[in-house]
Amino acid sequence: MIVAEKDAYQFQRASIERIAGESAPGKSVEFDEASTFIKFRIRDNFLGVNLTEPSGEWFPDELADKSDAWLRNFIKHLSNGKL
Repeated sequence: MIVAEKDAYQFQRASIERIAGESAPGKSVEFDEASTFIKFRIRDNFLGVNLTEPSGEWFPDELADKSDAWLRNFIKHLSNGKL
């Protein structure tokens, strides 16, 4: 099966890392590697705390349909005011 680039897992993971880097510079994005879905959280490794709630599980093509602005707002929502 041929997958459009923006529907690919790695493409969406890179998009999340880019947007998270804008929202939380210098913080890490942790992905649940045990899943074929995309599930992530942003973490401050220096303080040892998560800055967001887990994202829930997303199919890569679901995220491909979302805009960068939507993803920024989603990350902000997951942070409960921490970002």
